[in-house]
Amino acid sequence: MVKKIKYIVTDLNGTLVDAMPTYTRVFCDVLKRRAGLESPEIAKYSIAATGKAWDEQFAAVLEMHEQPKGVVPELMGEFCELVNQEKYSLYPQVEELLQFFKAKNYKVFVTSGSGTGAMIKRIYELGIFPYVDFILGFDVYKKSPKHIEMLAEKEGMNVKDFAEQAVYFGDGPGDMQIADICNIYTIGVAQSVSPEILKEAGADLVIEKIGEAMDLKLDKLKK
Repeated sequence: MVKKIKYIVTDLNGTLVDAMPTYTRVFCDVLKRRAGLESPEIAKYSIAATGKAWDEQFAAVLEMHEQPKGVVPELMGEFCELVNQEKYSLYPQVEELLQFFKAKNYKVFVTSGSGTGAMIKRIYELGIFPYVDFILGFDVYKKSPKHIEMLAEKEGMNVKDFAEQAVYFGDGPGDMQIADICNIYTIGVAQSVSPEILKEAGADLVIEKIGEAMDLKLDKLKK
């Protein structure tokens, strides 16, 4: 059972920011240009793997096509450069939701497979920087359960105690798996993949749109 909520842990792209169609397009473009790989199955794979670290996605596609994985850093470098040049928008009601969290005195921690600098820039440009308490990107440590451990350490807590006071929002199966490993109550937001994929990956609850979170009684959720 979730205790009194103090912490909101949320993914950024695909959960708060409408970015996944762009990320998937760039992912496919880089693989086509750099590795000569072109198939509708690559986009399908990437969508289904939402929330999984991008270097792992590149490595998986290369392995599927029996190509060497040593080029992953080069692919990642180009991918990050290109996606960071794009313009993005918030999903509807995101700013209102973050204001709602702030009024509840929740701390909002944003975790992502993007670089921390790019996250800060994006959050600032989209006008939600004042509502975010801490930002953790892949350049600090690859997005994984380690992110949750680091957030717990930041608050002077062990993962178990932190998890009992936190709720995790994410849009992909990778997010669900990270939160499930750490035993955090996990809310899947079906903006990138189907509710069924999120449930299968371990979501405790699935909502269709992130704005629906304002209607949830977070302190009454049961794991």
